[in-house]
Amino acid sequence: MIEPIKTTCLQKVKSNAVKQEYEKNDELKRSALRALVALLNITDSEKNALMRDFIGNIRSTPELSTMFDSIQRDAKDALTNTNDLTAMMDTN
Repeated sequence: MIEPIKTTCLQKVKSNAVKQEYEKNDELKRSALRALVALLNITDSEKNALMRDFIGNIRSTPELSTMFDSIQRDAKDALTNTNDLTAMMDTN
């Protein structure tokens, strides 16, 4: 699962690309990073060598690191909101 995600995240847009191509590429990267965050929720996934290496690649690339951090925050916020909603429903 890591290789297709890695390929998507490391894909470059041609130098003569139009704005829409840059936006599409960024959205593809965000989608791939969301998939990666979901995979990180699997128990012991961080022990996988490919996963560790790829996370290291992400951390060493400022653009990907910023996107990855943002997606992780969003995922944590969504989980917190879901837990809050579940707790409210349980008390009613």
